[in-house]
Amino acid sequence: MNTKNFTNIFLIGIFSSIAFIVIQPLFGMLTLTSRHASAYINVGNYNETTAIALSWLVHSSVSVFYTFIASIIYNFNASYLVSVAQVIILGWLTTLTATPANEWVVKLITTGQFTSITSLSELNTEIGPKLWLHILFFAFVLTGLGLTRLISSPKTSV
Repeated sequence: MNTKNFTNIFLIGIFSSIAFIVIQPLFGMLTLTSRHASAYINVGNYNETTAIALSWLVHSSVSVFYTFIASIIYNFNASYLVSVAQVIILGWLTTLTATPANEWVVKLITTGQFTSITSLSELNTEIGPKLWLHILFFAFVLTGLGLTRLISSPKTSV
């Protein structure tokens, strides 16, 4: 991968992370960034500006990381079947781990200590709004990767 690919991954991840937060209330949830910021303020005694910035930094970083993982799969095989499969599989895996992972991050940031994995909430196995939101996130990511490939592919003249 070259610098342009990393820049595209970063931008797609940032765009998708913003889309996730903008769309989240449509699924009947408070935004992840507002919930994290609230915990940082109430438990960690952070000021509001720092808490909001920190919640966005964490959310955006995770989104860019997920975009990087998706781009590896996409660069290996960009077929529609594999793309649909990865949207569903990555959406499901991130839904499974989101609750304990978010809890772990909040505890790390508010206490400065690593929390034992065994003390965290169970995996989220519910099929519902969180799953649909994560699937939509990866659909945004794959759409961005596809558009980037389409725009940057060499043009042939007829």
